[in-house]
This record gives sequence, C-alpha cells and structure tokens, in this order.
Amino acid sequence: MDFLRRHAFFIVCGVVALIGIALIVTGARAMPSVLEEMNKVESTHRSLNSLQSQPVSMAKIDAAKRRIELVLNDRDKVANKAKELYGYEPLVPGALPDGDALKRNDFKAKYTTEMEELLASLNYGSPATPADVAMWRDIIEDEQAAQRERGMDRGATQSPPPPSGPSHTPAGVLTKTGVREDPAARAHMAAAQKIHCYARHFDDERPPNQVASLDFWPTMKDTGIVDAPDVEDVWYAQIGHWIQKDVVSAIVALNSEAAQEARKRGEDPWVGIMPVKEVIAIRLSDGYVPRDGEEIFGNQPGGYTAALPPGTPETVFTHSGSNEMYEVVQYSVKLVMDQRDIPLLIDRLCKNSFHTLLRVSYEAVPPNRQMVGKIYGSEPVVNVLMDFETIMLGGVFRPLIPPSVCEEYEINCPKRTESEGE
Repeated sequence: MDFLRRHAFFIVCGVVALIGIALIVTGARAMPSVLEEMNKVESTHRSLNSLQSQPVSMAKIDAAKRRIELVLNDRDKVANKAKELYGYEPLVPGALPDGDALKRNDFKAKYTTEMEELLASLNYGSPATPADVAMWRDIIEDEQAAQRERGMDRGATQSPPPPSGPSHTPAGVLTKTGVREDPAARAHMAAAQKIHCYARHFDDERPPNQVASLDFWPTMKDTGIVDAPDVEDVWYAQIGHWIQKDVVSAIVALNSEAAQEARKRGEDPWVGIMPVKEVIAIRLSDGYVPRDGEEIFGNQPGGYTAALPPGTPETVFTHSGSNEMYEVVQYSVKLVMDQRDIPLLIDRLCKNSFHTLLRVSYEAVPPNRQMVGKIYGSEPVVNVLMDFETIMLGGVFRPLIPPSVCEEYEINCPKRTESEGE
C-alpha cells in the first residue's frame, strides 16, 4: 500500500497515457468513416443554406412553364400536320371506337358503297365473254355479206380488198385492222377499248384462280344476317379502306394523265395505252404487324393469285413493328403495268405520306399475239409485286381504336369518359 501511495501520481499518469493511446488508435481507425459522414452533413448543410439564401424565383418557374407550353404546342402542330398528310376520316362518325349497333350497321352499308365506288374509279372491266365473241361473229358475217353484195353490184368477181393499214405492230402484235376479221380477237379488243384497266369485283371472287382486286373485309359482305358487325371488324375494315383508297388514287392519277395525253394526240384512251393495265390484287396484313415474330408469308412475282404481305418486321429492311408510338400495317400490291412507270407510281403513293416501299419484284408478261383474253397493248409489260408498310401514329389513330383491339395488342389507348361513350 505504501508503494501505491508513494507512486500514485506516476500510476495515474501511466493509465491516462494508455487510455490516450487507445483512443488515438481507435479514433484513427474510424477517421475515414467519420470524415465521410461529416462531409455528407456538410454538403447537406450547404444545400440547405443555398436554398435558404437563394430561393427559386417566379421568373424561373414561368420560364419553365413557357418551355412546356412551347413543347406542347409543337406537339400539337406535328399531330395536326400528320392528320393533314393522312387525310383520313372515318366513314361513319361515331362508329368508332365503340359505336352502337345502329352506327355499325350504318358503317357496313357505307363501307360497301365506298368500296364499290373505289373499284369503279379505276374504270375497270373484264375480257370478252363467249356471248360477246358469238355476237361479233354474227357482226363480221353480216359485214362480209354486205361487202359481197357491194362487190356484186359493181360486177366484181374477186373478194373485196382487205382493210387498209398494217395488221401487226413492229412487235408482232395484231392491230385493230388485223383483228377485224377475227371474231374472238375483235370481241376482246372491243372490250379492252372500253376500259382503262382490268380488275375483278369482290363478288366475283372464286379463289384460288379468280381473286378480287380489292381486299373487301369478309364480315362486311351482305349475307342476309341482320346482326351488326363487331366493332373490331369495323376498325379493320376502316383501315383497309383508307390504305386501298391511297393505292387506287395513285393508280387512277397515273392512268388519267395517260388518258389526257392520248386525247391531246387525238387518240381514244383504252387499257392498251395505260401505265397500269390490271389490278390483280391488293392485300393487307392480318391486323397490326407485331414487335417481332417469324416470317409468315413468302411472296413470289408473277401469277394472278393474291399476294400476302410479309407480316413481321424481321423480314423487311425497315424492321418496323408496332410499338409505344405507332402501329404498323403492311400491304402487298400486285399489278400488270409498264415497267417504266413503276418508279412514278411508287412516288405518287409514297410522297408526302406515311407509306414506305419495302421491296419490289417483277417478271415479264408474254405478249398476247393472238389478241385473245386480256389485251395489254403493244408495249412490253410486267407482272409486278410491291410490298409496302404504313405507319399509323398513335396520337392520330388511337382515339379511334376499339378497346378490345387495344387490349389484344397491348396498346396504351386513351381512356374515354362515360359522356364520351354516350
């Protein structure tokens, strides 16, 4: 005890020193984390001080609002311009996106009328029928009998001279003069001279050999059933009418210009001098093109069957599929036409529009030297197959898409209020 009392001062100092050393060691080890936390606190403190010393001004808020307004205005301008380029209006207002049965029946009737008028705008027709050939045979026999009578009246013993003018073109195709004495050729030539192109009415479709020129939505045909078509059928029929109207309008414009030029030359317009000689088939994809998938259809040029579009984005160079911003529809067009006018037709269809040419292929059509059946004229023609796609911007069309279609394709369509649905 005496030792402890005599050396208490030194013992206490030693203990304090050891504690100090321990504190220094542990403090040094914890210093990095402490400094990190202190820096965080200091940074937060500076931020708070900055907010307190520099409050957000109303001028900044107003500037942000003006930027938002400008963006929204630009968006509206783009949407309005897109609507102008499309130029599409529903056939029956109120039938989409969820019209009642009366509106849908009105659409069915209007759709049939519009498709009839669309086909008629082509100034189309068909080759001569057997009855036409028989009629022209009788006409030719009467003409020949009249010529013989005139020859006998003149005391002629030989047959009358043949009609004047060449019977063949430089390409070896019969002319009007050459077919004068052939009942079949004359009948088919007479039929060709009445039209601007060949096409087949949708009521005359007998697949696979006889296909309708236009893609008429099946449930819109008059089958005697009084039930209104489903709203989904109304929507797909409406899309088909819009797109086919664009295609037919481009064809009609091209042929009309050729007809005007013929009249200036003093010639009568007919299918033989038209750029587009026949509309074999226009066919749309079965609904929207999905985001991805495998090739469904493979088209080959030639033939007189309907060609179907590829159906997937992977099989075309654009790789376009439906997404958050728009929907994609593909369609195929098969025509018989002058190969030189293909670029002009594509330009008419795709210029200032949302249609894009995906691919084109064609093969030569053998000349019809006998002038029987479809007569395409004296110039070489091709059977051309063209695949297209069209982009349907969501901001323009989604307010018209039926809810069931939105659900099927997982489309984010606008929600409608009860007042809008009434």
